[in-house]
Amino acid sequence: ASRAIRLCGTEQVDPQLQTLRAGPLSVEFDNGAIRYVRIGGVEVLRGISFLVRDENWGTETPVLDGLQIDEKPDAFSVAYRGTCAGACGRLVYQARIAGGSDGALSFVVEAEPETDVLTNRTGFVVLHPIEGLAGKPVKVLHEDGREKLSLFPDYIDPRCPFTDIRALSHEIMPGIWATCTMEGDAFEMEDQRNWSDASYKTYVRPLRRPWPYRLPEGEKFTQAVRLQLLGTLPAASSKKANPS
Repeated sequence: ASRAIRLCGTEQVDPQLQTLRAGPLSVEFDNGAIRYVRIGGVEVLRGISFLVRDENWGTETPVLDGLQIDEKPDAFSVAYRGTCAGACGRLVYQARIAGGSDGALSFVVEAEPETDVLTNRTGFVVLHPIEGLAGKPVKVLHEDGREKLSLFPDYIDPRCPFTDIRALSHEIMPGIWATCTMEGDAFEMEDQRNWSDASYKTYVRPLRRPWPYRLPEGEKFTQAVRLQLLGTLPAASSKKANPS
């Protein structure tokens, strides 16, 4: 076996991350996913991904085509067509990502199964970083409209800290709150430190629902993740995010 196979188990080279910026907002684009969402250099989200998981919890690697990236000083946008195909079936989706200098970020997917798709989970996964958030306040907006002030788990939580989530808000710097809203289905959170990963993972479709489940052929659906800021960023934060 080659050295790459012996060390990494694969000879496939990871795609290079592409940094996209709009004012104080910066993200890393990674083969259809978003990594390291930062505002003024402060990490707000560890990642946003649209995933198809098969009945054995394997993750289908999407094939992207028609990728279009547009960058301006105060905005960026990404559009592409993704295809996930495997033993579980075949699903295609149109993805649109947009970011602005006000810190707003959106990731919208319109998906259509081209065959029946047997899946344990299909949809968005949002990662919040552990560093800087463990034990800190978070506002949880639930599916029924109730809002509750709580805390991100300080110690590793073996259970789901929050369920039936519509939005999560946390303070990223004094007086500045970031709200991450998730649309299209019910979401819940798990503490990824249980699996040695330094993030809180919010994923689509609560585990209390039966799985695997079937996405019928031709039945389209839409999901979205949106990030918005409440408050005014100091000028220093904007300069930090846009070095000359």
